[in-house]
Amino acid sequence: MSALIVLENIEKSYFMGGEALKVLKGISLQIEKNEYVALMGPSGSGKSTLMNILGCLDSPTGGRYILNSKDVSRMPDDDLATVRNKEIGFVFQQFNLLPRLNAAENVALPLVYAGVGKKERNERAEEALRQVGLQDRSHHKSNELSGGQIQRVAIARALVNNPSILLADEPTGNLDSKTSIEVMEIFSKLHDAGNTVVLVTHEEDIARYAKRIIRLRDGHIESDNKN
Repeated sequence: MSALIVLENIEKSYFMGGEALKVLKGISLQIEKNEYVALMGPSGSGKSTLMNILGCLDSPTGGRYILNSKDVSRMPDDDLATVRNKEIGFVFQQFNLLPRLNAAENVALPLVYAGVGKKERNERAEEALRQVGLQDRSHHKSNELSGGQIQRVAIARALVNNPSILLADEPTGNLDSKTSIEVMEIFSKLHDAGNTVVLVTHEEDIARYAKRIIRLRDGHIESDNKN
């Protein structure tokens, strides 16, 4: 079976005032379908840069990134945007919901961009909300929802395109402990249902929900352990 994600010697440099700042220094790893991986590391370790590359939000300056058998490392931006919309569901710390839309309309947004018809959009949005236990809140706007419910709407939105990967960046960063546990239990359920989950966190107790923890330091993989 070929891996869902293959990174071969990934490098990333940023150029500032003629100086090259090397952030990733030859990262190689594979993530199989239906794995649940946490990326950890101190500030400046390169974990956010690596997540941006995994999410096709940025391209590496060296090495190869194969996603679902496609080499995405040298793709033009337009093609990368198409891959991103189809293959990756993003869950961010800042929820990024539109306040004037209700939960179902927020969840359906990626399908609007994908050109899906209204009836199918509504059905898929309702199904995604059911997966996160919020089907009874579909017509509520974000000011009528708790922080945990808002994050669940954001997870449903990430799921609605049936992506290859769920990519979550500090998904509990704005939540209290009890709500964080509820949200992480949803990720566990989604993983059990067959989804591939990649989580970026600096919190050890959140990382423990994952089945594999990859730690970065100074642009290198420091350790890669199964939980």
